[in-house]
Amino acid sequence: MIRGLRLLQMRPIFCFAADKTPATTQGKQQQAKPIQVYKDGQLITKNYLQLKKSQDIEGYVLTLVKNYYRTTNKSALTLDSELEQHGLDSLDSIELSMQIEEDLGYVISAETLPVLNKLRHYVNYIKQVEQYKVENNASPLA
Repeated sequence: MIRGLRLLQMRPIFCFAADKTPATTQGKQQQAKPIQVYKDGQLITKNYLQLKKSQDIEGYVLTLVKNYYRTTNKSALTLDSELEQHGLDSLDSIELSMQIEEDLGYVISAETLPVLNKLRHYVNYIKQVEQYKVENNASPLA
């Protein structure tokens, strides 16, 4: 049994968001490498989404929340809607944040999660991260 545990410890199985941030070397940002994730038992290679325009970010957030399985009253969903108005709680906020991390390659800190109560908060957060990436040529730490 101990041999089996050691074998699992030696092979990385999952790719976490912290491992996905693009590295910078000597002031130059390297191209974001495609990530490999396991889905349905198969290794799949995919690239991060890149959202530059405000309309793209807003559309992404609206689509993300509308497609989330626990969202209620989907037809009344707007950017100024609170998550609680649509039957979502703090755990759902964490799951939505994890999906954003996976899709966009961000690392959202635990201190930021309680602030993300409305869809507009998610949009503003993504805009700020994108602006930081443009200004500093690197991803924020969290």
